[in-house]
Amino acid sequence: MRTTVIALVSAGVLASGCHRLESTPSTGPNGGDVVPIKNGTAYAELLANADTGEVMVHTWDKNLKTPRPIEKESITVGSGDNSAELMPHPMGGDPPGMSSRFYGHADWMRSGNVRHGWLSMWGEGGQKHSFDWRGCWQGGKAHGPMWEEMGEHRQMGPGHVGPMGTGHHGGGKER
Repeated sequence: MRTTVIALVSAGVLASGCHRLESTPSTGPNGGDVVPIKNGTAYAELLANADTGEVMVHTWDKNLKTPRPIEKESITVGSGDNSAELMPHPMGGDPPGMSSRFYGHADWMRSGNVRHGWLSMWGEGGQKHSFDWRGCWQGGKAHGPMWEEMGEHRQMGPGHVGPMGTGHHGGGKER
C-alpha cells in the first residue's frame, strides 16, 4: 500500500513538473504581455498606455499568429484592488457576437508603475489569471496608431481636449 501511494505521489509530481515545462510566451505580436485563456487554447495580449491609462487586449490563437475572437463579453484587468473593465471592440474579420480586441481606461494605470496584475473573463467564471506587467508598457508605446483606432471611445491624458472641451477624443487628431 505504501509503495502504491509513493508511486502515485511521484507520478503526480512528475506530471505537474512536465506541465510546467510548457511555457507561456512572455511577449505577444504587438510586444505586450501574454496571458493564457480559454484553458490554454488562446492567449490574451495586454497593452497599456502609461500616458493616458488606456488598456487594450488582443486575443490570439495558440501560435500567436492569428487573432482568435472570443465571446463578446467584457474582460476585467486589475492590480491589487484596482480594476478596469475592457469592453469588446471587434476587429473587421471578427464573426458576429465575437471579438478579438477589448479596450478600456483606468487612471490608476497612468505612469506605468503597475508591475503585477490579473485578468478575469466572464466566460471563465471570474477566474483570475495572474501575470506580471512587463512588455505591455513598451508595446503600448511602440504601437501608438492602435490607440488612434479607438476613435471616440478613446480618453486622452492630461492636457488633451476633445470636442466641446470634454477631454474625450472626437475622432480627429490629438491636439
